[in-house]
Amino acid sequence: MDCALTFQCNNDCISCIFDTRQMRLMPDPSQKELEEQISRSEEAQYMGFTGGEPTLLEDLAGLLSFARGKWPQKEIFLVSNGRKFADKEYAKKFLGLGNFRIGIPIYSHKRQKHDKITRAAGSWAETIEGIKNLVEFGLKVELRVIVNRENFRELEKTAEFISKNLKGVARIVFINMKYTGNAFIYRKKLFVRYSAAAPFVEKAAGVLAENGFEVRLFHFPHCVIGRKYWPMSAGVTKQEEELTFSKNCTACSVKGLCSRIWISYLPLAGEEEFKAVR
Repeated sequence: MDCALTFQCNNDCISCIFDTRQMRLMPDPSQKELEEQISRSEEAQYMGFTGGEPTLLEDLAGLLSFARGKWPQKEIFLVSNGRKFADKEYAKKFLGLGNFRIGIPIYSHKRQKHDKITRAAGSWAETIEGIKNLVEFGLKVELRVIVNRENFRELEKTAEFISKNLKGVARIVFINMKYTGNAFIYRKKLFVRYSAAAPFVEKAAGVLAENGFEVRLFHFPHCVIGRKYWPMSAGVTKQEEELTFSKNCTACSVKGLCSRIWISYLPLAGEEEFKAVR
């Protein structure tokens, strides 16, 4: 289950998979509607809460406590830009939620580059401080590095920064971009081929793995990365209607393990870089 709690956000990322101009005009669901959706999620393996930016909800901690009370065993996964967790008293409100994980995007080790992508001055500093606070309180944090033209050549430096400054993070995920919403609008600034980014992602993943971090690669098909990194990229992480294969994938021997290709990627890139693994 994935539940959007609000359509408002205190960032305006050019990489957002939604058109933020339209999102801001959408009415947020009521507390009653959110509680009803949570109560109907019996079949879901986990409960995912997204936005917009969920921490802008008036009582996010209370809603997550309601979800935990309804479903004591399910994993709760919150996607947030992490900025509000820079307030330690706010971060403390999320203790005691059990199997709870927070996914936070970080675009660069450079504050200027991160803030350029989020289009929110000071967002990098707040995000980094928020991550540190959550880790200090023992909360499980997953860093999400959205790979794009603005940052892919510096990923190794970003990995070194994480290794030195963000110890205690549960895992780091490198994610190939989905080109919808803002990400499609700003595709000329953001687009990078999977095969061009892959060598830089591999080096960054190696740095993090050597420093003891769990690393995953989302939507890096096996044919564009080295075999050493296949265990990091195996499996589908999104609904299958968002993903596809190239026509060249038909005879691939590892097709069943592949994370597949974003449907939105092929119209921009074509299919030539994808080759069947024999």
